[in-house]
Amino acid sequence: MRNQPEYNILLVEDDANHVALINRVFKDESHCHLMVTETLEQAKYLIGLSRPDLIIADVKLSDGQGVELLNSGSGPPTIVMADDSDESVAARAIKSGAAEFIVKSRETMASLPRMVSRVMREWHLAIEQKLAHERQQRLTAILEATPDLICIANLDGFVTYINHAGRNLLGIGKNENINRVRLADFHSVADGQKILSEGIPCAIHEGTWTEEITFVSLNGEKILTSLVLISHRNIHGETEFFSTIARDIRHLRAAEERVEYLAYYDTLTGLPNRNELTKRLEMEVARVKRTRLFGALLFIDLDNFKNINDSLGHPAGDLVLQEMAQRLQTHLRVDDTVARLGGDEFIVILSGLSLDGREATSLARDIANKIRSAISMECSIRDTELYVTASIGIAMISQDHVSGQDLQRYADTAMYQAKREGRNRVEFFSESMGCDVTRQLELENQLHRALKEDQFRLYYQPQVNAEMEVIGAEALIRWEHPELGIVPPAEFLDVLESSGQIVAVGNWVIETALKQMMQWIDNGLVHKDFMICINISPRQFRDPQFTQNIESLLGRINVPSENIIMEITEHNIIHNINHAILRMEELIGRGISFSLDDFGTGYSSLTHLKSLPVDNIKIDRSFVEDICTNSGDQAVVASILTLSRHLDLDVVAEGIENLEQFHFLRKYGCNIYQGYYFSKPLSPENMSVYMDAKKPAGDIPLLN
Repeated sequence: MRNQPEYNILLVEDDANHVALINRVFKDESHCHLMVTETLEQAKYLIGLSRPDLIIADVKLSDGQGVELLNSGSGPPTIVMADDSDESVAARAIKSGAAEFIVKSRETMASLPRMVSRVMREWHLAIEQKLAHERQQRLTAILEATPDLICIANLDGFVTYINHAGRNLLGIGKNENINRVRLADFHSVADGQKILSEGIPCAIHEGTWTEEITFVSLNGEKILTSLVLISHRNIHGETEFFSTIARDIRHLRAAEERVEYLAYYDTLTGLPNRNELTKRLEMEVARVKRTRLFGALLFIDLDNFKNINDSLGHPAGDLVLQEMAQRLQTHLRVDDTVARLGGDEFIVILSGLSLDGREATSLARDIANKIRSAISMECSIRDTELYVTASIGIAMISQDHVSGQDLQRYADTAMYQAKREGRNRVEFFSESMGCDVTRQLELENQLHRALKEDQFRLYYQPQVNAEMEVIGAEALIRWEHPELGIVPPAEFLDVLESSGQIVAVGNWVIETALKQMMQWIDNGLVHKDFMICINISPRQFRDPQFTQNIESLLGRINVPSENIIMEITEHNIIHNINHAILRMEELIGRGISFSLDDFGTGYSSLTHLKSLPVDNIKIDRSFVEDICTNSGDQAVVASILTLSRHLDLDVVAEGIENLEQFHFLRKYGCNIYQGYYFSKPLSPENMSVYMDAKKPAGDIPLLN
């Protein structure tokens, strides 16, 4: 026979005649190789040495019983022979594990080759069944231990198997019969119809179908899951049954929604934050142009709020802010919007006031005064009666082509005028306040001169790791005014941006920072992983020559691009995110990294964070300032750090001013730190000294 398996057979027989006969019957069986021994002792030795596939043994041997070779099924199969038909011998042999028993005769011994083939087939089948059973047990154990719902259903939709997690998810008892259970019974009508009309046809055609499906358990609980429906075919290609895998994603969705909420709403007051405000304000500007109904923007700032924080503490200040937020919402109409910019600043959008400008202005004044009066009512916080007032600036929203950003600036200007006039009052923005514009023009000219006359300086603030080792530095611009001395960036950066000078100044910053980095490298002050962080403004990033300028500087200065990280805010790219990503990827291809700055302040959204090719995010200092006492800030920071770990992003915390803040952030897994606790921004010379000290802050102090 072709492809006949070969067998090594051990014959244990002390009768020479029987040995000769058996040798003859196997003479033509080339696939069977006989080894012959006469004694039980030799047989045991050969079994251990050569491991035969099958044993043929006489019951009675000169030194013992052949049944002693039987191994209860763990060894090779054994055919036992006897000289007579004693039933007790046969029974003992079969009971001991013999695969077959024969009474020796010419006929029976002549049939041994056929018997060997049959016994080996049955033996191999038994082995395969045993292995299949073991595999089935392992697979079942895996399915039962899996935390996701896994079930198998026939073509009629009835469940034939469901694992432990699936029973728990749906509320099916451990011993409850599932023969008449269908998964469709645990879906809403809409989801059930979706599976029938989309899922099953897709699974049959494509093999799998994936969708988010809600299960309704026996106790009525709704469980959102990520479901995979799989069709299984037989050897003829026909669908034989379906399997379903469903993962409970309620906690994941809740976390995503929480982070998304944090991106658009203030955690302390629940009001829209800066990001949501920007969107709604632009919608209001567009609505005014469409309907011709005037609107108004109110900029509200609580007077002397710092005194409350200083005297009663930030927790009390937070309670005041929450109370003010409720009062603002109470005195507004359904279509109006109240948002919190941050700190003690609120913005109100009054929508659809009137077609008549004078009437709209009068209505805006009345509403603003009602708000001011509501805020001025006594406020009881922790058994302390407080008297809070507010200064309110108003900018009317008309058909004139004015952006939301300009409106905020106008209302802010009017609010400061209200403060200058004595606080607790309402002021409208007017052309008479245009002197601010004049001052801005004068400042623009001075800044133009500053770049031309080399009055700008770069300072560097160290960034450290959890061991307080210097691992990078942020380049920060300062203006060395010939009369005023060092001018901080907060007083001129907005003017540089609005005037467009930021492009030229930004290029100067990049070039100066790269040259300084190269000098530190040449002096052996930085290691290969040291990162120089450079802020990129929105207008600079959108400049058509931005990428080309960077590549040109890299070619001239020859600093390793892997040591450069560019910090951008989402505001840089929000207007055309796809184009921005392409621009970022061009520079990433050159080895440059990107960081998302001011994360959590209102612009940053989960959707953009997941799509932007950034390596780290920077927690804004506003969340770090009160992190040890403000539960809202703690929740935001903890969420950001958790999200960053899932997205494999480094996190930089800025504005660290004390040991407690550092310990809190380190405890929650932040890995890069920056702030006055480690060092203020330093001149290039002082930064060199700082880095040369290796561990400038010494060992990490311990909190009591």
